[in-house]
Amino acid sequence: MNITKALILSILLSVLWINSYTQNRSKKDTDFREVMWYGGSVGLGFQSFSGQSAFLLALFPMAGYKITDEFSIGPRLGIAYQHIRSRGIDNQIYKFNPIEISGALFARYKFFSQIFGHVEYEIASEKNPARNLNGIPIIIRETENNFYMGAGYNSGGRFASEIYLLYNFLEDPNSLEIPLVVRVGFTYRF
Repeated sequence: MNITKALILSILLSVLWINSYTQNRSKKDTDFREVMWYGGSVGLGFQSFSGQSAFLLALFPMAGYKITDEFSIGPRLGIAYQHIRSRGIDNQIYKFNPIEISGALFARYKFFSQIFGHVEYEIASEKNPARNLNGIPIIIRETENNFYMGAGYNSGGRFASEIYLLYNFLEDPNSLEIPLVVRVGFTYRF
């Protein structure tokens, strides 16, 4: 099963589980719309190093189901567009425009009205620049598993902004990637 089918299946199963759970709740509990919250973030990045430059624009919508007023779970999707320019050993400029997708399941707990903890498991289909045996730039696809844990601040209210810092515990220690991620976004009814 490829990564896209696995992500779609995981998200579908999560939605079905949440739907069946809410139908089994007693009538005294609140309406389904009252226990759902929505949010997302936007990513923007620029990078330039050793004959290569990259631009990234990403969208990360998410939906949460409040099991209690403090604890919620849900799915998060991600789609990212990149524009990569790389100089080959032949001194030519090669341009690539890969699109990456990711899917995640998360849990959040509000410690106070505006401070929350966030745990997330993500599967990402990444497309990264590399060089073939002739020194010509190419794009390779890699599937990456990430496990994030961290905390954040939400401004509160019906429409709110938030910022949170996460640490990726599955980052390869031999990688040049930094295991810290900062996300800035918004929420509705969190």
